[in-house]
Amino acid sequence: MINEFYNNFSIKIDTSACKSIIAGRDIKLNDIWYYSDQIFESGKIYGIVSEHGQGCEYLSYLLGGRVKFENVKVYCNGDLISQNDLNDVAFNLEPSCEPYGKKQVKKSIESALIKSQDKGDFSLIADKFLLTPERYDRKFIHLSGERWRAAAAFGYAQNKRIYFSPYKTSNFYYRMCQSCLLKALKELTKNGALVILPAGCDEFIKHIADEVIYLNRNYDIDNLRQFYDKQFGEKWIH
Repeated sequence: MINEFYNNFSIKIDTSACKSIIAGRDIKLNDIWYYSDQIFESGKIYGIVSEHGQGCEYLSYLLGGRVKFENVKVYCNGDLISQNDLNDVAFNLEPSCEPYGKKQVKKSIESALIKSQDKGDFSLIADKFLLTPERYDRKFIHLSGERWRAAAAFGYAQNKRIYFSPYKTSNFYYRMCQSCLLKALKELTKNGALVILPAGCDEFIKHIADEVIYLNRNYDIDNLRQFYDKQFGEKWIH
């Protein structure tokens, strides 16, 4: 099944079998996803937008193979796949969330290239992802504006196909793009990978994503208004 990811691929999330409204709170993510069918295509950067705690991070980690599917069904090019299938081909762009964060940049990439010789040598990778020589020997977690570029380079060297990330603010993405993050992300999508960027609003992400998905919560205002009118006799809900 993993071979499906090494050509053009499309991931479909089918929630039709889900019996509840929400996916349930994940203890590590502290996020709730309101089920919705979604389709993601390789070669694209996706911005996933919701309020913090309302699903954008949950969906990102689900695509990264870190969240149990429960009643959700996930397909790759029409074939049913498992959480492990996604986990095998996915890579977290945030080093502080992952064990690789404590590894040195150059040594890690060179080690990965032994199994992926078609990616070229370290100097080629460093050039593609704009890595700076004075930081080659640093650990991923000790990088600042360069750490997602370095992470992307490491994932690229391992031939990962899905790049996911934790929830970040618009300001974070803006600052990282000032450090040439978009160049690194475009190297990934040019290679046919899928990139997921969860954000709280679209004020910046819409300028760099190929597609933005909004996880809008539907609030039952009419029912809430009737409750307050009946309970307190006051029209407090506008």
